Amino acid sequence: MAWLYYIVYPAVSFYFRMAFRIWKIPGREKIPKGGKIYAANHCSNAEGPILNLIHYMRPVRFLGKSELFENPVKNVIMRGVGTIPLKRGGSDSAALENAVKALKKGQFIGIFPEGTRGNGKDLRSPHTGVIRLALMADVPIVPVGISGAIRSWPRNRIIPKFGKKVWLTIGEPWYVPKPPPGHEYTYEELKGLANELMYERIGRLIDRSKNE
Repeated sequence: MAWLYYIVYPAVSFYFRMAFRIWKIPGREKIPKGGKIYAANHCSNAEGPILNLIHYMRPVRFLGKSELFENPVKNVIMRGVGTIPLKRGGSDSAALENAVKALKKGQFIGIFPEGTRGNGKDLRSPHTGVIRLALMADVPIVPVGISGAIRSWPRNRIIPKFGKKVWLTIGEPWYVPKPPPGHEYTYEELKGLANELMYERIGRLIDRSKNE
């Protein structure tokens, strides 16, 4: 698993750290041990590499749309860095099961609750998958606020603009409250929890990160 990650990480992480001018990561001391979900805002190509700067030689795995695995070369790369295939357009039980197994083994999963890249100004309405996964795996969600990424690596560029500063701040780990015994969350309740994560816990970190 993630064999390619371990080969390329030292050089690639150094490049991205220099490109984004990330010298420190405020809030890193708050990160709990064991499996965890990193949840961050998403508006550029930069957020995935940025989350992988949090730990040295410990990959943050992502769920990637299954279409990315259809090309043989991309398939080798995606699987080589630990990406978990995800079928878009509905609930993918196999992807969730694989993510739960990874988390229970103490691995890290990165999720962008917005589901797709935004405009860098307004947060998009979050999906509920991150809440479901945290409850299924019984692991904390670590919120991450990222600022400046859209200037550094907008979606229409192949490589980042070298030297454009990106800020990130790690928040307090959040243990999603479990439903009362005998009760399952409705979609509306899951959506409310996802909104709390996106707008309150991640949203307030985005502006704070610029001042760190």
